[in-house]
Amino acid sequence: MDELLMRPTSAALLSLFVFCGSALCACAHTPANPTLPLPKEPRAMTTPEAPMGNPTLSAVEIGERFLKLLEELQSRKDLTIERIREVTGVSLRRVSFPSENIESYIHGQALGNGWSYSLELIPESRSLKQGISLSFINESDEYSSLEGNCIDFEKYKNSLINAGFTDSPAYGEIGQLQSWRLTKFAQDGSGDDMVISIVPQNETPGSPGRLCVKSVGTLN
Repeated sequence: MDELLMRPTSAALLSLFVFCGSALCACAHTPANPTLPLPKEPRAMTTPEAPMGNPTLSAVEIGERFLKLLEELQSRKDLTIERIREVTGVSLRRVSFPSENIESYIHGQALGNGWSYSLELIPESRSLKQGISLSFINESDEYSSLEGNCIDFEKYKNSLINAGFTDSPAYGEIGQLQSWRLTKFAQDGSGDDMVISIVPQNETPGSPGRLCVKSVGTLN
């Protein structure tokens, strides 16, 4: 299965964003749910001057804004904090992972029914290309129903195709659809071509029917 640029440590860190607010539990107060797992190593460090006042968005709203960002991409160089804020209305917080010698910019928000979204920007480094991802996470049950938080997979895919991306499905060993890859060549001649992966999930896992977007983002 395709792996987006979001690391497992980012998923753990997301729980702090969602349940402890914009200060990332820096203030001395107890999280709303003390049983939530805290992130393990590698330890993340966040900037104290985190932006505040991000809008509260539904899954469909953040999905539509993220889609607009992807549709307008000319190259990976367009993936900047400023451009993301301009298109999505979301300000990202810088998070560093000293033990891995990498950093990222992230924002997360609770959605409902146990689901949250994570928006993450990965700066270019020696091992990674500039990239971005939008992931929907349910820490208690990743195969929980997406009803009420479903971004229609077919509409999302077709919108990117209409925006100039060429597409190809990626199947697993037994023929199951794992993801849908979409490619767009950089328009500035830089070679920073964009390969996007959309990972689907049934709205009701285990049942045929509507496919939803589980995650979407650039591949390295």
